[in-house]
Amino acid sequence: MTLLLPYRVDITPGPATADDAPPRYHQLRLTVGEEGQGRAEQPVRCTRIAVRVPAPTSDPRLARQPLAFSTTVPSVRSSAQGQEWWIVPDTTDPAATVFACVPDQPARFDGTWTISFLIELDPGFETTDVEITEETAADNGPVSNRSSRVAATVLAAGAWEGQE
Repeated sequence: MTLLLPYRVDITPGPATADDAPPRYHQLRLTVGEEGQGRAEQPVRCTRIAVRVPAPTSDPRLARQPLAFSTTVPSVRSSAQGQEWWIVPDTTDPAATVFACVPDQPARFDGTWTISFLIELDPGFETTDVEITEETAADNGPVSNRSSRVAATVLAAGAWEGQE
């Protein structure tokens, strides 16, 4: 089923570190409700957005989960934007971690605003594809699950440092 909301996924690899320094985490930024060409054709009600991030390796004995080192959720301006959003990780699947982005109350995307979620991932994370599952409804219709793979854009290291 086609996603109702427009998404952009950007990944910034962690910068290289000295051999004795701990590795830097990668940053995945999920932007929802992009304005412009990708905007929703009509108002879309959203109750949940899940991002499924594959484990760094297909061998479950070697897999390290791309656990969230930290997550950043911006504040919203009104109840139509979901009041407050939460990111809840689910690590029960050894092949992937799912980050559920959940608003306190359903958000109404109408093409006039966006929200971005920042998730820091394990340094072993190497994919440029994630799966998005949204729980959305067009206008006043029933809420349905819709899923699709989204290719990420890989940005230069340090592109977001100091930004939130």
